[in-house]
Amino acid sequence: MPKDLSGFLHTLFLQHAHEIGSFLRGRWPREPDVSDIVQETFLRLSQYPDPQTIQNPRAFLFQTAANLTVDRHRRRATRARFDEADADIEHVADQSLSPEHYWQTHQQLEKFSSWLDELPELRRHAFVLYRIEGCSHAEIAKRLGISVRCSERYVMLAMQHISAKLSEEPEHAWR
Repeated sequence: MPKDLSGFLHTLFLQHAHEIGSFLRGRWPREPDVSDIVQETFLRLSQYPDPQTIQNPRAFLFQTAANLTVDRHRRRATRARFDEADADIEHVADQSLSPEHYWQTHQQLEKFSSWLDELPELRRHAFVLYRIEGCSHAEIAKRLGISVRCSERYVMLAMQHISAKLSEEPEHAWR
């Protein structure tokens, strides 16, 4: 990094880092990673092709920090929504089963869960929403932010994957 760019960034950091942190804490009081966001904001500025040509660097920094925070919140919400769907699979059990039958069912669920884990994230969640939660493709598309056609394709590909895995298993293992 050229010395003049380093000095420019250092000066901006000294002038605005605290102010950006206060802005983020005021706008998103529960945000735990304010200092990380401030650092990432300045990292983004340093990666800009020619940061000295930005007419209003303060506004650029504030907008970048706000965008990064919103992106973090969206990612957290998406992860939380998908983690809840995955957690439900592990709590499926029928208390009236014999210990042997329970153990066999548990092993089958673990195997099935591992097959689902092999799928790309969106494909796995589309499959779970469709086959386990009974959602329509339109609802899946809305919840995952994809098209209806894409939802149909993801479910079909997931079913093909599961079918291929089942065909590799001995027939008696799934009775």
